[in-house]
Amino acid sequence: MRPMASIGASFSEIILGLADLLKGTSAPGAVALALFVATAAMMLVAHVTLLRACSYPRDLTRVLKREQRPITRDLVDGLHMPLPKRNYGFASARQMRVWSAFCDELLYAREPSGSAASPVEPSQALSREALGLRLGVWRIVPGTLVGVGLVLTFLGLIAALREAGVSITASGTDPEMVKQALSDLLTIASAKFIMSLAGLTGSIVFGVFLKFWEVRLDIVATGLSDEVRKRLDVVTPERALQQLLASSLRQEDLLKAARS
Repeated sequence: MRPMASIGASFSEIILGLADLLKGTSAPGAVALALFVATAAMMLVAHVTLLRACSYPRDLTRVLKREQRPITRDLVDGLHMPLPKRNYGFASARQMRVWSAFCDELLYAREPSGSAASPVEPSQALSREALGLRLGVWRIVPGTLVGVGLVLTFLGLIAALREAGVSITASGTDPEMVKQALSDLLTIASAKFIMSLAGLTGSIVFGVFLKFWEVRLDIVATGLSDEVRKRLDVVTPERALQQLLASSLRQEDLLKAARS
């Protein structure tokens, strides 16, 4: 039991040492400022990362709008990399493979100017999930900010209670000194909640930021699939079977008409 008690005491001292770093009323303000700065920095990094992830689909959409003509074999050959010298993001390699796979499945007319046909809906083949337009690790940031704020607040409260306990013990039986110690405890404890407030505020701001990007990623993926859909024919297996059945019925009607 003694080794376990020794380990527990050492661990407790480590926690109390961390709590002592948050003594007084100035430390919570510095921590709150650091949380706000960290939130702003993460928003900037996330914005740049997500913006780069959208660059390749947006370039494809821009080229399709500029061409203003159906998708043909010649046009597809020039769409695999609209801007070869552009610095695309990490997701662009996957997006290029998805686009190449989609183009490989296209059915082209015999004449060069004929529009292509696709066996799958562009909205499925070029969906947001297929293009890798996800928020990724940024989803955990709002919850992490709240958790960090709460942990630091509890550490600050531990430090405040320890400091108040020392003050009350030193005051002895003097009621005025005890009253002053309790007043200092409440003042210091209330300051610790600034850290929770900073974490919660950062979480709300970052959550709104992610909602904005959620909508924007949907717009980018939908914009590309809509532009592709306008410029080719979609011949799904179900539609091909319907056309075959309709053609067979027409042939049967012609044969019956010829016999009669």
